[in-house]
Amino acid sequence: MPRSPRVLIGILSITSVVLLLAYAYLASFPGHDTMYDLPRFHFYVISPTLLALAISAVILGWTGIRLRDMSVLMLALAIFSLNGFFLIHALSTPGFIVNDQYHLAGVASQIALTTCAAWIFLSTLSSDHPFIRLLSRHRKRIVVGWVTLIVLLNIAALVNPDLSDFIPIDIEPLNYLMAALTVLLFIFAAIRYYQQFRIVQFPLHAAIVFGSVLLAITECFMISTMMWTLAWWLYHVVLAASALLLLYGIIAQYRSNVAVTQTVQQGDRQSSQGQLRISISGSMQDLIVATETKDAYTAGHNYRVAMYGVQLAQAMKLDPELLLALARGGLIHDVGKIRTPGEILNKPGKLDANERLVIEQHPVVGYEMCKYIGFMTEELSVIRHHHEKWDGTGYPDKLKGTEISLPARILAIADVYDALTSRRSYREPWPQERALQVIVEGSGTHFDPDCVSAFVKLCESGELFVPEGSVTKHG
Repeated sequence: MPRSPRVLIGILSITSVVLLLAYAYLASFPGHDTMYDLPRFHFYVISPTLLALAISAVILGWTGIRLRDMSVLMLALAIFSLNGFFLIHALSTPGFIVNDQYHLAGVASQIALTTCAAWIFLSTLSSDHPFIRLLSRHRKRIVVGWVTLIVLLNIAALVNPDLSDFIPIDIEPLNYLMAALTVLLFIFAAIRYYQQFRIVQFPLHAAIVFGSVLLAITECFMISTMMWTLAWWLYHVVLAASALLLLYGIIAQYRSNVAVTQTVQQGDRQSSQGQLRISISGSMQDLIVATETKDAYTAGHNYRVAMYGVQLAQAMKLDPELLLALARGGLIHDVGKIRTPGEILNKPGKLDANERLVIEQHPVVGYEMCKYIGFMTEELSVIRHHHEKWDGTGYPDKLKGTEISLPARILAIADVYDALTSRRSYREPWPQERALQVIVEGSGTHFDPDCVSAFVKLCESGELFVPEGSVTKHG
């Protein structure tokens, strides 16, 4: 996938023009209405291909649940919808399971593209949108329910093909209205993902831009061709390419798992090696590295803060899902600093008022970046609110007390503790005792008293270890 917006637009424009010219030729050349009737190929080759793609989409959807990534989840449901409903189209090839059900094939094709467009459109909404928050709370039920629904519809359509007579969406003018709606959804999604691609330049975003435009073209081809003509076969080719592009985008985004390796030191006992796997895409890791490269004195800060936060969260018996959210949010909590000028990040000494205002925007910048790339609300709260204070004097939203999420309150302590015990451009690292004194003095003003109490116990028991390790990719 291209990593430059200009290259993406160039390749997409050339591809679109070539496809449109090819279609115009195939739809108008002498003999364009010749039927290339290949029902065996359509049934025996396309059907298993669609089934394989649908199964792959289900696997990716479940991966989206495990990764806590709503974008991946909804895109997987889009791919499953596309292939699951088109499977009805392929299985209803006349002369095999059903006879003379061109209407069923047409209905299934249109439903496939429209539901795919709807899921891709939903994936463009931010993670803090009320509807997406509702979906995220019930994500397992939604995946199971949607897969079950499409499987049952496949069975029902093949057992009783006449059911499609109650869905006249392949008859004028409803077919053109459905086609127009579908194209608009795909184009809207392509525009939104292109806007995000210009910021983060993730391969997933490029693939969705490309795939959405190709699917919009597929819809236009499908609505205006006769069955078995060359133009009709062309839309099958473009459809397959679109589905593969979307699958490739998800796989490319997560082809490198991120393993967080930590060495645990416990008093005088022998060191033990533990490993915590936090699912951050290779593309997001690149952003973290780019952020820390701007400030040599905070290299590894995101990792250490995440690990300190995990230790405190475990001591406080945090729910496993919130623990994972805290870890993921902790790893990228300062990603907004990528937009902060280097001269401010690396300034020795105290910042002036204007510089302070600039740097205090980094939680908002990080939040705005991450809410469109699949992170759920729990991670977003960590990114946006790790500089809020218990007494309401923090930033950026002046939240107070339990208005601040528990993961963000935990990470606030981890963030300050690591800042104090790490070397900075203007001072040497503080010893644990001095840093802990600052944490205790901030109880009830800067920090949640319960979190401070748990952190003090963790330190005094000797169970808090200094994270040693790195974020590494494993293909």
